[in-house]
Amino acid sequence: MTKQEIVDVFIARATPADRQGLRQILEKMSKEELETAHEALVAQGQLQAREEELFRIRAEAAADQALHSFRMQKAREPQRLAEEKARLEQDRKTFADAARTLRSFGMTDANINVIRQTVGTGFSVYQIQEMLAANGAILSGPSQQELDDWTRQDIEAHNRRLLSADIPTLRKLAREAGARGPVAPQPDETQRIRAAERQDGTYPSLPDEFRDGNGPEQVLNAEFIRRCSKETMRLLLKRYGADQINEALRTRIDGIYQY
Repeated sequence: MTKQEIVDVFIARATPADRQGLRQILEKMSKEELETAHEALVAQGQLQAREEELFRIRAEAAADQALHSFRMQKAREPQRLAEEKARLEQDRKTFADAARTLRSFGMTDANINVIRQTVGTGFSVYQIQEMLAANGAILSGPSQQELDDWTRQDIEAHNRRLLSADIPTLRKLAREAGARGPVAPQPDETQRIRAAERQDGTYPSLPDEFRDGNGPEQVLNAEFIRRCSKETMRLLLKRYGADQINEALRTRIDGIYQY
């Protein structure tokens, strides 16, 4: 390149306001100086071009990676949703088992959400017990309907076991029941409330044995109440109240409980 061509290259790159002053400076320089400056300019341009190319390659790679991640996520979405649904179903089953076993909280969506947020998904009944022990009463209590349902399920399960037992087993259970005396099932919430009301002194608790007239003491169960004399029945009602007598008729039945 001639000296003038090199000068024109620099002038073309300058702003219009700087061109006149730059031309005066360049024309004072020797050709060798101009060639050295031009080589530096070319090298700088090549470096900038390489940097731009590298930036373009990196940007394309990042875009390809983002697109690949999006496609993989979209492809896995049905599986992820299925796994999440399966985890929720398993959590609901464990939650129901824990509610039925512990009977200190109700089977509400709010309660299971609190458990999942506190313990995480895939929890066990033991983890729920640990959570309740550490955090206290953070779950809402069971409804009366839930308590009644659980009591009914216990009774039905007990009766099914008796109905499916063989003769030797039934005889063994009868001997054990006779040795212990009549055993009532766990009281439901209504029974507990009535028991609490009787603690004010209005009625004492119904005893396990009672004397019918001048005869010997007998087991005070449903059969005794149905067969006792009118005078004894009036005495029982007066002394212990109708609620306790009705509960005994319902619960103090040897062998199979009724509800």
